[in-house]
Amino acid sequence: MSRLYACLQKLEALRSRPIEDFLADEYLRDIAERNLEVAAQCCIDIANRIISAESAAKPRDYYEAFIRLAEIGVLPAQFAQRFAPIAGFHSILVHEYLSIDWDEVYSRIQNLEDLYTFSRFASEWIARRTTPSQGLQDGT
Repeated sequence: MSRLYACLQKLEALRSRPIEDFLADEYLRDIAERNLEVAAQCCIDIANRIISAESAAKPRDYYEAFIRLAEIGVLPAQFAQRFAPIAGFHSILVHEYLSIDWDEVYSRIQNLEDLYTFSRFASEWIARRTTPSQGLQDGT
């Protein structure tokens, strides 16, 4: 969770930048790309750890991991459906870096609320399921 929060903090710093500055500055785009990629990976990792801890059926892919969280009551179903496409966005950032849609990246920076909402639901699950000495302690 701490890594996710660190990424969100860096992305927050970019929110106020006009799109023209963002599109013109390769360094800003690099910061955004990397931190969105890592934030999405953190969410995927957290989802899979919760699924494992709940002994739920293993998802076929990252998208399904978020749907599974709704099935086991960690996420509301409507939110899971809206949030699950972050898995595909993550894949684009990782594997199709030559064809990134920078307008979409900028749009995602402007709308970080779903990442915050996911972290809130995951934190609530962690608080219900762990004691202060346990938890997802590896920095995700």
